[in-house]
Amino acid sequence: MPAEQLTPSTRMLFAKRLKAYRVPRGFATARSFANALGIDENRYTRYERAEVEPDLSLLLKICALLAVKPNDLLDADVDLTLSSGFSEGPTEMQRSTSDVTSRNGARQASVLRSSLSWRMAELVAELDQPDPTNKLDKVGRISRLYAEIDADPFAFVAGIATDPRLTGLTPEATANFADLAETLIATAKNAILP
Repeated sequence: MPAEQLTPSTRMLFAKRLKAYRVPRGFATARSFANALGIDENRYTRYERAEVEPDLSLLLKICALLAVKPNDLLDADVDLTLSSGFSEGPTEMQRSTSDVTSRNGARQASVLRSSLSWRMAELVAELDQPDPTNKLDKVGRISRLYAEIDADPFAFVAGIATDPRLTGLTPEATANFADLAETLIATAKNAILP
């Protein structure tokens, strides 16, 4: 028996909130967020268009990256003012973002940066074309790259940007890689700014 899906109005509310939380959290494009989640951009944009909803494991990953609880994305009783422009006072979304940042900002920023660093490590590890049967070697390479990225994301991105292995990527893969690098650097910059 198929899993019960969200009603269209609930799915629409989820889609609006997903984008409302994504942008202020440093993911300016759907592509950058899809990369951080490790999924295809087309799959992700279907969530924001309210065509489908993610499974529970992906929903939890979305919540972790956005530093929100599932109810923040699904609860119809919470009134969010979704605004794309400026208003005289802060919108509910802006107040919520400010509250979350002030309460748990350092921890959430750290989780986000770690997630982005791990995703970058996975992408770079794939450039080496390893033996797919040796999974332990793959985890080891990803872990070493993650430690290098986490220690100094600025130096890592500067170095990998000129790596000749990137020239063999498709234009779409290059754009995805660049989006992830920009998001990682933006997150790292936010962590050091007062």
